[in-house]
This record gives sequence, structure tokens and C-alpha cells, in this order.
Amino acid sequence: MTTKQQNQVTMYEAVLRFLAEAGAPLVAIKKIAQGRDALAALVARIEAAAAAQDHSTTGVTRDRKVVKAEAAQKAEILRLLVVALTKDAALRGELKMPLSKLVTGKEADLLRYLQKVDEAVGTIDKTELADAGYDPQVRQTLQTDLAELLATQGEARQIETGTKAATETLPELVLAASELLETQLDPFVKAQQLAQPELVLQYEAVRRIVRTAARRVPEYRGATLPGKPALVYDRREAGVVAPMLGNRSGRGLTLRYYTAATPAALPEAGQGLAVKNKAEVHLPDYSKLGAADAPYLLVVQEQLDGEGRWVVR
Repeated sequence: MTTKQQNQVTMYEAVLRFLAEAGAPLVAIKKIAQGRDALAALVARIEAAAAAQDHSTTGVTRDRKVVKAEAAQKAEILRLLVVALTKDAALRGELKMPLSKLVTGKEADLLRYLQKVDEAVGTIDKTELADAGYDPQVRQTLQTDLAELLATQGEARQIETGTKAATETLPELVLAASELLETQLDPFVKAQQLAQPELVLQYEAVRRIVRTAARRVPEYRGATLPGKPALVYDRREAGVVAPMLGNRSGRGLTLRYYTAATPAALPEAGQGLAVKNKAEVHLPDYSKLGAADAPYLLVVQEQLDGEGRWVVR
């Protein structure tokens, strides 16, 4: 996967995490929920193709029936977990059929069901999955098998896998995900600007593509308004261990950086680190910004004067 592709995928994952957590109220809108599910399915296929790209298997072939049987085996394990853990009665109904009844039937029906099972795993809380003994490798293997099956046509008996096929597939999947965001999520989220303005602002923050160099040092930039917290990033997604906090605002504007448990929280009294305009502060970790387990890095402008500009590397 190229650096540009990785930047885009990181953004897709940030959008999905936002909609699963702070942005969950937006998913109550049917069109947004449909867009979220479609994006999750595409991201799963991108990750499977990237995994195949990372492992050179040129010249290795597998019989199509064997791949279907293996995929069905993994999907059955995941199906049972989802049915046991989900609180969604409709989803339980959609996944009531064992994979053994489909694996020898029409292939199109099997592939649709495999995709449904894969997507359903993403609806379950990660903690609950872990408590139930969930092994992420099972889902990753299913996604890889599913990507192979979807990448072939007709009655082909052999599936050839390799880095070349994955490299050719990735750009198409990344483009499809970007188009899906532009047509199926962005318009419906932005339509909530009056009803849920804070959530729209948070969506726009995670929707930004962070440009990184080949050495993979990300840089985040954005604007602030007086008294309104701006989400910089989710620490779990960004992978920035020792941040550089900068202030590119005009004269006299001070920005306060801090961490919080939610992506829209204001800092507590005395919390965080104030950075004056035109200054930079390099930190070895996040200990000066808040609780060690707080996942979100935020910034707020302290003066009631114009717009501020922040940067984090």
C-alpha cells in the first residue's frame, strides 16, 4: 500500500470509529447508517487486499471449493459470536442460517452471506468480543478469502493470489471508498448542520486526510473558534507518541492542548498545556495533557478574538 493510500485508509477508519462512538446519534439516520455500513465493507476489502499485498504468494493456487469451505468455516465461528452478543433482534434473524446450508448452494448467496457476517462483526463492541474469546485473525482470514472469491469470475476452479493482483485491486477499492464518502455520507451528515452542529464539526475533523511523508511523520492542522473545542485526532488512530504542539494563530491568541475521554469535551480547570502564538512545544508523551488513558487530543482557543490556527506533528 502506498503512503497516499494509507493516508486515505486511515481517514476511512477514523470516520468509522467516530460513527461508532461519538457520532453514533448520526447513525440513527437511515441514509447515514447505510453509508457507514457500505464504507465498513469497503474498508474490510481494502485491508484484506493490503494483507495479501504484504505476503508474496505468486504462483500459489487454491481450489475454489476449498477457499469457499474455509471461508464458511471462519464465518460460522463469527456468526455464532455475533448472534450470541448482538442486541439487535433483526440482525440475529438475518444471521440465523448456519453456513453449512449455504456452502454447497448458489455461490452468489454464499458470498452475500459471508459479507453480511463480516460486516456484522463490526457492529459488536470490541470489549464484548474480547470477553467472548474473539480472535481477530479469524476475521482477517475470512476477509482475505472473501477478497479472493470476489476478485474471480464464473466457474474458475483455481484462484491465483499474489502481490500483483492485490496491487491492481487496491486503487479501485480506495477510489470506491472515497466516492462513497462524497456521495453517501458527506451530504447526509452535512444536512444535520442545524440539528446537530457539534457532531457535524467533529465529522469534518475526522474526515480530513492527514498527509504524511514516506518516513510516516503525520502533520495535523486546523482552525479554532473561541471557547469551542477542536478535535486534533484520536490517539488510537494517529500513532503519534511524542507530539509537537504548535500555535500558528495571530498575535495574542493562546491555544490550550489537552486530552479527554470524549471528542467534544472542554478541559477541566488548569488541565492541559497553553501554547502562545508562533510557539511550538515538543512533548515526550501526553502526561502533561490529561489522564493517561484519555484517547482524544483536543485544542481550545482561550481568547474571544478571531480565529486560531493549530498544528500538531
